Formats: sequence, structure tokens, C-alpha cells
Amino acid sequence: MTEQSNNSTRGYIELSGPDSRKFLQGQVTCDMTTLSQEQSIYGAQCTPKGRIIFLFKASCDEQNNIILQTHSSIVEIAIASLKKYAVFFKTKIVQIDGQPETPELTDLQRLRNGSADVTADTTDMFIPQMLNLDAQGYISFKKGCYTGQEIVARAHYRGAVKRRMHHLQLTASVLPTLGAEILSPEGKAIGNIVSAAKVDDQTIEVLAVLADKSRDSTEIIIAGQSYQVSHLPLPYDIPSGP
Repeated sequence: MTEQSNNSTRGYIELSGPDSRKFLQGQVTCDMTTLSQEQSIYGAQCTPKGRIIFLFKASCDEQNNIILQTHSSIVEIAIASLKKYAVFFKTKIVQIDGQPETPELTDLQRLRNGSADVTADTTDMFIPQMLNLDAQGYISFKKGCYTGQEIVARAHYRGAVKRRMHHLQLTASVLPTLGAEILSPEGKAIGNIVSAAKVDDQTIEVLAVLADKSRDSTEIIIAGQSYQVSHLPLPYDIPSGP
């Protein structure tokens, strides 16, 4: 467990140039053709093996530049990943200082919305469905190909998702390390911590990916410490199959 609050500011990436939207359309899970100055969208960039590199909220400014809001710890990794695929496109990718028009959600608010963060500690750990991105509309199954699309589509149409994200409450005074392994009382690995936030000095809430067979567990072990857990609702239904 760590004493850090994990309350970090958001990071911002700007893509400018005539090919920016076309480039992202072939890289991310959401349909970039639906993005406008009036309509933000959410998505993820994945590895060729379908693992999430970073999550983002995409918006479009008055100059038609695309702004990706993500977790601050992942910005450099995200930019490096995007640039690796951008060499044949007329797009410029840079980090910028964000000036959100509305107050940012706190980590606890975001967590209670069922919205995970992927950080530098958890990049390349989860496929999109593990974090319930399909339930939240972060994935378009009608758009064309993008990096990792084959794996994501296979998991969707074959119902091959054996681990899903759940909302838990623990009695604890410090937050778990993001990405920390979760064990059953018998010592079997059953999942990982995705996001965590304090409610008060003795209570925390987490989003945790759990194996289907362990999703109703009332006792878990994190970093050698046993915890009784309560299961809290998510604001969306978790898909049960294709």
C-alpha cells in the first residue's frame, strides 16, 4: 500500500495538422468521425495485442486541433506511442497545458462514475473490455480497422472476457499501488487494482479487475494484507456475453 493520494492533474496532448483525425481513426477504439467542437468522445489506444496503452477524452478546439485529455503520468508514454505510428501522416503531436472549461472531476468522482484511469503503472495490462469500455461506449464495433482491433473484436463477438472491472469499498487508511495484484484468501491471483481514491481517513474505494469466478469475493489480499470488501454498484450494466 502507498501513502500517495493518487489525486493527480490531468495531462493534455494536442494533435494538429490535416491528417490528425484520419491518423487517430486507425489507432483508437472510438469512431473519430463523430468528434466535433460540440461533441467530445472517449476512447483508448491499444497495442497490437489489444492491451490498453492509454485512455483519453478527445475534444476539438476552434482551430480543429484534437485535444486528448489523459492521466498525467501516461502523457510521455502516450506521445511516444502515437508518434511511432504517425510518421506517414501530416500531424504534429505535442504535450500542452490544459485549460479545461469545466472543473475536473476528482479521482473519487471519476471512480464512482465507473471510469478507470490507465497510468504509467498500468499501461499494457488490460484489454478494453476488462475495464468495461464496451459498456461505456468507448469502443466502436462498426468502424474500420485500428491497432489491436482484431483482439478487441474477438473478445466482443466470442464473449471471451473472463475478467471485468468492479467497484469495491475497503476499510483502509492508505491507497493500494495501482496495478497491484489481488489475491484470494487462499493466495490465488484473482485480479488487479485499476483505480483508487480515499473516501475518508479509514475508507477507500477502488476499481478492480476481478476474475469472473471471484467477482463476488468478500475478502481479498493486497500486498500481504487481508481486507474485507463491500461491493458497490457501477452506473452501467456489465455485458455478460456477445
